[in-house]
Amino acid sequence: MKTILLLRHAKTESPYSLKRDFDRKLTAQGELDAQRMGEWLKSEGFSIDQVLSSPAKRTQQTTELVIEQLGLNSSIIEYRYELYHAIPEVFFKTIPSVPNEINTLLIVSHNDGITHFANQLTNARIDYMQPGSVFIVKCDLDNWSEFETAAKEFVGYKQPGGG
Repeated sequence: MKTILLLRHAKTESPYSLKRDFDRKLTAQGELDAQRMGEWLKSEGFSIDQVLSSPAKRTQQTTELVIEQLGLNSSIIEYRYELYHAIPEVFFKTIPSVPNEINTLLIVSHNDGITHFANQLTNARIDYMQPGSVFIVKCDLDNWSEFETAAKEFVGYKQPGGG
């Protein structure tokens, strides 16, 4: 049995700023929400073995703040460009490459793709993953190569401010 956590980056600067989308940063509220999510994951006993994250500035910041709150070393983070605005098929192609000794995987990415992917995993449905929220699934598998066809169970959905 393995666990996958899907985390949408926390609240960011306006998409209408003069910055490139890739370079948009977290707002002060986004930084606080990412820290809170890391604290919540720690309080729930989650121990992350590996993180796959989009390399966009806002996902990097979210990832680093969450990992810091969990007290983990940044060496478990792998930034992958294909996770920048990824569609569900990209997630399905990426996950089988995870080493089998990894039991708990955190993926940090963007909407709309991360919401669509979450909705394809189990019978649980969410309309919109809020910034900084996490969707958690248990996977009945020993090898990540079995991910797409493995039985999956919805564990929960948590927003930084509750819910």
